[in-house]
Amino acid sequence: MARGNKKSSGPKEFDPDDFRDDYLSRFVKDSGNTIMGETIGFEGKDLILKKEDDFFRIPMRSVDLESDFLRLVKEVNWKKARKEGEKWRKRELDPL
Repeated sequence: MARGNKKSSGPKEFDPDDFRDDYLSRFVKDSGNTIMGETIGFEGKDLILKKEDDFFRIPMRSVDLESDFLRLVKEVNWKKARKEGEKWRKRELDPL
C-alpha cells in the first residue's frame, strides 16, 4: 500500500451531527439574490454546485449559511470553479 493511502472501511454512515449536511441541497445566492447554483456535494473543503448542465467547485469559506440558502460572501473565480467542477463531474458522475 502506498504511503499515506488508507484502505476504505466501507460506506460511511449518516452522521446527524455533521455540519456539512446543513450545506447540501441549498441554493447559493450572490449579494443581488441571483441563484448561482445548488449544492450537490463536497470534495475536501470545497462545495460542488450544479447549475443547469454546469458543475462548479468553490471553497466552503466563500459562503455563509443563511436561513434556507447559502450566501456568497467572498469573490469566486468562476472560470476556475467551472474547470474544477468539470473535473469532479468526470471523476464522480461519468459512467465507466
